[in-house]
Amino acid sequence: MITFDDVAKAEPRVAKFAVQTPIRPWEYLRRQLGFSAQVYLKLETLQNTGAFKVRGASNKILSLIEEGKTPSRVIAASAGNHAQAVAFVAGRLNIPATIVMPEGAPLVKVAATRDYGAEVILHGSTYDEAYKKAQEVLIEKAGSVYVHAYEDPQVAAGQGTLALEFHRQLLEIGCADEDLQVVCPIGGGGLISGVITAIKELRPRAKIFGVVCQAAPAMAESFKKGLIDSSALSTSKRSRTLGEGLAVKSVSPLTFDVIRKNVEEIAIVDDDEMARAIAALMERGKLVVEGSGAAGVAASLAGKLKLNPNKPILFILCGGNIDMNLVSNILERGLIKDGRWLRMRVTVEDKPGELAKLTDHIARAQANVLEVTHDRVSAKCPVGSTLILFHLETRDRSHAELVLKNLQGAGYPVEVLT
Repeated sequence: MITFDDVAKAEPRVAKFAVQTPIRPWEYLRRQLGFSAQVYLKLETLQNTGAFKVRGASNKILSLIEEGKTPSRVIAASAGNHAQAVAFVAGRLNIPATIVMPEGAPLVKVAATRDYGAEVILHGSTYDEAYKKAQEVLIEKAGSVYVHAYEDPQVAAGQGTLALEFHRQLLEIGCADEDLQVVCPIGGGGLISGVITAIKELRPRAKIFGVVCQAAPAMAESFKKGLIDSSALSTSKRSRTLGEGLAVKSVSPLTFDVIRKNVEEIAIVDDDEMARAIAALMERGKLVVEGSGAAGVAASLAGKLKLNPNKPILFILCGGNIDMNLVSNILERGLIKDGRWLRMRVTVEDKPGELAKLTDHIARAQANVLEVTHDRVSAKCPVGSTLILFHLETRDRSHAELVLKNLQGAGYPVEVLT
């Protein structure tokens, strides 16, 4: 598909629009996984437009200009990050852009794409439906050029510059290990294909691991069989997902060939697992990462990747464009998954002092009461009793279980809600 030389030539073009993003170790994840080797994060969340996509978009459009083929307009289809990247680059070059996005695309990504100066058309419920519409727009607007999100050698070469960057950064901090492990999210496969092309040249023994979302598992299913699985394509209907950037239903023959030959394994993560990773990255890493960007961390925390604990690991956090309206819900999912929130209902006699006795048991178990509600009129509430609903903060799942055990041991009938 592409060569290392293609990636090297892309770097000066990409440098005109992309910034060098930081790389840093994350001790918290290393301890959580029980690894002896260092764990690193590549923070493409801090990239211009909030994701790695600006690398591929800039290389594609600048390559056309260098060839004397400056387009009169650029067209693209995207769930969000590629849309913003194309709009950003085109706007800086004074080239009109039309972007087709699925109707369910996060509002923050739609707004940002428009802010960069692009015309946005909302169409369909999936990336694939948006892509078909974009092809119609391409025919309507003569002289336009389509900038594909992943199935384009110049786009993949641009994405590969990320690997050139983190290779040098790792050398600068003393990590020269040839057996580096790289965990990379997979949507259409442009990023991981570019990364493979670059890192396998620089560190031939490096091992690459991929992660897809449960809403679009076709790449993982095809990888297991060693060929593009048409049955997986027909059944992988996209539902709304935290990993919308990975929700590509079809498998690209171009990127699949590179993935099939070079990737160790591909894990599938669900929304709860991505929510847990987003919460951990936000709370313990002080990083804002979208579901797609957190997919690699999600897979590792869920134990879904066979990583070597004695070899350095780099997780690519490929995007940070998360809708703030989702953050509260995501954090709740993560906290519940970790057992740090406990919602329960307790029946007690409706007389003075009962609440004080109950909360005393909770206090002695060192749980924190976040919210408490009385319910005397529910059909579930016997006459002369009251239902008390508690929302508690606990340290972890074992602590939550201890709280419940203590209350049940004291004779309280407890119903766990979440």
